[in-house]
Amino acid sequence: MEYKLTVDDKSEKEIEISVPASELDSIMEQETSKLKKGLSLNGFRKGRVPKSLIKNKYRDTIKAQAIDSLVTKSYLEILEEKKWRPASQAKLLNIEEGDNIKFRLQFEIVPEFEVDNYHHIEIFKSDMMPDDFLLEQGMNELRERFAKIREVSRPGVVDDLVTMDLEVREKDTLKNKQSNIMARIGDRNLPDEINRELVGAKKSENKEIKVGDLIYKMSVKKIEEKELPQIDDDFAKKLNFENTEQLKKKVMEDLKKAEEMRIEDELKESLSHVILERIKVSVPKSLVQNEYEKILQRAKLPDSDANKERFIEIAEKRVRFNLILDKIAEKENIKSTEEETMNAIAGMEIKLNDDNRFDVINYVTNILNREKTIDFLFKNAKIGEKSRIVSPKEAVHDTRSIRH
Repeated sequence: MEYKLTVDDKSEKEIEISVPASELDSIMEQETSKLKKGLSLNGFRKGRVPKSLIKNKYRDTIKAQAIDSLVTKSYLEILEEKKWRPASQAKLLNIEEGDNIKFRLQFEIVPEFEVDNYHHIEIFKSDMMPDDFLLEQGMNELRERFAKIREVSRPGVVDDLVTMDLEVREKDTLKNKQSNIMARIGDRNLPDEINRELVGAKKSENKEIKVGDLIYKMSVKKIEEKELPQIDDDFAKKLNFENTEQLKKKVMEDLKKAEEMRIEDELKESLSHVILERIKVSVPKSLVQNEYEKILQRAKLPDSDANKERFIEIAEKRVRFNLILDKIAEKENIKSTEEETMNAIAGMEIKLNDDNRFDVINYVTNILNREKTIDFLFKNAKIGEKSRIVSPKEAVHDTRSIRH
């Protein structure tokens, strides 16, 4: 096999490969033998069909499989020789047959880079929220959780729940149509114009509002309000507490634990931003695209220019951060054990089989290794209090996590 690089960027590669035609013939012979073992035709028992007949009848199929095997074999040999870690599937650009089989492949690799200056990173933690604030928030969430919903005959007000049929049109084109959807008046996810229109809405009333180029037609089915319970001893007893004080004590304990976790998560997020600033690496486009598609899938969002503008940058940061974590893990010899991996898979309730075993184990192992690496960086970080003036640059944080 002979080859030469025609594109040799940090992550993007294009390579021309030339292999003697005799090698393709050899692989075709192997493919014919494989097919012969399980093949049966009229007049021949299974495994007894002559190779000459198989070659004549299935030549195109055998040749296609042989070329695929030849391309894959050559590609893997080059990866091994160059010690490249592929970031994408190789794309076959063209193929020519003659005394030599010549073909051109295009693919991306994870570029080589160095990691340093990641010990003793200085990060600053915020104070815990005041106890009275936490308790008030906790009690409000508890009341919301056990609220009763009842229909009202009055016009709608902020925080009421409206059940309606909705039709969205752009000029004469129907863009969306839903029945019996529920919306809370004042929900910030709704356009302000719709919230204002729903205030004062009555049952069986039809509303129409234009927002930009879209026309929203709403048919109100019912108006409901939340009836929040009082936090008293009777309420506490329904939740198996002796009295209100015991309930508040338990809620406060849970809130403090949650607040500690929030602060630690905030610190780890700050740490990730510092790591990204300190360590630079070129990110393969295919990995960024894959991460972008995962974000859309998890959020159940379509691919669009607007969503690409919202999420492509965070996808790039996540891929870059994961590559850095993998490199640090390799340098520090941070690895999860087989037992830890299998326990995690069991906890996710994933059933392993012959088809998914390798991919699932590899995926979960990578997650565990990265979590261990973040913990390693966190334990070695210098954590200070936010008692200093924070610069505007430090104060700007992306609201979408890099680590998730």
